[in-house]
Amino acid sequence: MYDEYFDLERQEKMRSSFLEIGKRGEMRKYPKNSLIKMNGRDVICIVMSGNLKQSIYSMEGEEKILYLLQGGEIFKEMDYFSGGESKLVTKALEDSTISILDERIVEEILLEDPHIYRDIIHSITRKFRIVMFQMANMAFSDSVGKVADTLIRLYYQEGEEIDQGKKINERFTHEEIAKLIGCSRVTVTRALKKFKDEKIIDIVSGEIVIRDIENLEKYIKWK
Repeated sequence: MYDEYFDLERQEKMRSSFLEIGKRGEMRKYPKNSLIKMNGRDVICIVMSGNLKQSIYSMEGEEKILYLLQGGEIFKEMDYFSGGESKLVTKALEDSTISILDERIVEEILLEDPHIYRDIIHSITRKFRIVMFQMANMAFSDSVGKVADTLIRLYYQEGEEIDQGKKINERFTHEEIAKLIGCSRVTVTRALKKFKDEKIIDIVSGEIVIRDIENLEKYIKWK
């Protein structure tokens, strides 16, 4: 379902490209759970190592995770090209290193290699699709379908094929999955147990492996 939207090979090419140009930026290290702020700066930031999340919050402090960023992925690119500042809160999920490319370096890189524009457009388009699919999932799926849809999408965004099935490379707590979906942690726990009992998924060293993606797709209520 998602394979035509999230090409694994194309994503890896994009990440490799960004990791290479990231060597020219200012490196900053952020410990786990720290907030990453770049207020008022015309920069593009590249995750060199570690993992980040970008969320929005309600006035009551309720969190909705929009993006999960791994090594080789970028943020603030939309602010850089479109102006303004996205109201996203960026937080390190583990110890992470960020490369900060200021305007001078970004413009130098784009002049030297205009093909980088394609990778930046890929990043922006990929994020648009992630949000679009999250909206469809929240609008049309029941609670079990929401979890099923999210697992499949996370595989195509972040996963790889292994002998046991399709592995989601990042480790997610039930709470983190709940904040991606917009439901309770208990709902996620019940859905994961259901999928595991039906031998649709497995948990290997804390990572989710989809063993039967066709049956998992049957729980999705939209196409």
